[in-house]
Amino acid sequence: MTVSACATALHRPPDGPCAGADPATWLEYAARSLTFAAWQPRGPTYDQTGRAPVAVAVRAPPSDALAVLSYPDPARFAGGPDGFERLARRSFVYDDALAIVWLVARDDLDRARRVADTLAALQRPDGAWGFSFAVDGDGFYNAAYVRAGTVAWVAYALSIWQRAAGDRRFASSLGRAVDWLVAQAGPEGLVRAGRGRWVDRETFDPDWPADFAATEHQIDAWFALRAAARADPELAAAVAVPIGRLEAAIDDVLWSDGEGRYLQGWSAGRRDGGSALDAAGTWAALYDLARGRPHRARRALDWIATHHTIEVGGWRGYRPYATEGPPALFVEGAIAEAAALHRLGQRDDARRVFATWTDLACAGGVPLVYSPSWHTDFPLSPAAAPTLWFLLVGRELRGEGAVLWTERAR
Repeated sequence: MTVSACATALHRPPDGPCAGADPATWLEYAARSLTFAAWQPRGPTYDQTGRAPVAVAVRAPPSDALAVLSYPDPARFAGGPDGFERLARRSFVYDDALAIVWLVARDDLDRARRVADTLAALQRPDGAWGFSFAVDGDGFYNAAYVRAGTVAWVAYALSIWQRAAGDRRFASSLGRAVDWLVAQAGPEGLVRAGRGRWVDRETFDPDWPADFAATEHQIDAWFALRAAARADPELAAAVAVPIGRLEAAIDDVLWSDGEGRYLQGWSAGRRDGGSALDAAGTWAALYDLARGRPHRARRALDWIATHHTIEVGGWRGYRPYATEGPPALFVEGAIAEAAALHRLGQRDDARRVFATWTDLACAGGVPLVYSPSWHTDFPLSPAAAPTLWFLLVGRELRGEGAVLWTERAR
């Protein structure tokens, strides 16, 4: 179900059908709203510079390979930046990884396999992935923009599929991804971010070393390595020591006990004291629950409530960064709070938080918008990522079983 609208911001209605919308109804609408398209690029895949083809396709994809459209209706709301509409036929690798996890949760293993086939074909020879790609058209693939979080999410998704399907067809891709993540660890044990950056909207530097460690990526990598160990006994032996080093580094380098939260990251031998929503609170709470530390998880949620709370158009949620960045409401990052509260046993609080995003789905239509107002990197546009988080957390709250980040420390 979609809503036709022309606005630069969404406002929360005080009454009517979207004030207290039915979660079951909107979860069903959200599931139907995702758009999967055949991956059919024309011509060789190339990177941002256009200077040379990208070396990918270690394995050739089958003809039924799929990808989820990340921003399937970019013109639904007015006010977007110039060129934003070009994202209509692009797929972000992280979104495809999330889609695989959701499809596995629905026992739709064949469609999950078809998305995984696309990702396997786009894997770089070094085991990593770029950021996004054209589902069809000219083959433009952000292969030189590599981030550890993206790689970790694909490794996680392939692990989830392999374990559920009992099928090792992607075991080689998974193994190379795990090797890449392990090799990214610095001397203190934290996973470095990757390579490549946009200098401005027109200039891309493919050789820039992203030699920093984002806390978000450490959480992604921890769950990826844990999932890989569950999916493959050989990988379990290979990642045992790296996981231990990663856990110790997260505690020793990134945890701020005085504040009750994780710092934003580590760069140039120093702590980055900034506060990112996922690293400080929502994803961090899920990580601490997986580590058997509910007290830390509660402190993390208290931190973001104090330092990240924002209200946009009547929607109460969290901004992506506490003291910098745009005054945006980060829907995807905030939805994870409901899962953390549910796992803490605070079921009524979890349902109350989730109701905000159900009402947002109703007011703005589905796919769920990335943010209820336009900001750089946080668009007022229907998007796959928040919709997939909405679906995964919603099924957990309804008692249908958790599938996302259920791994536990031994």
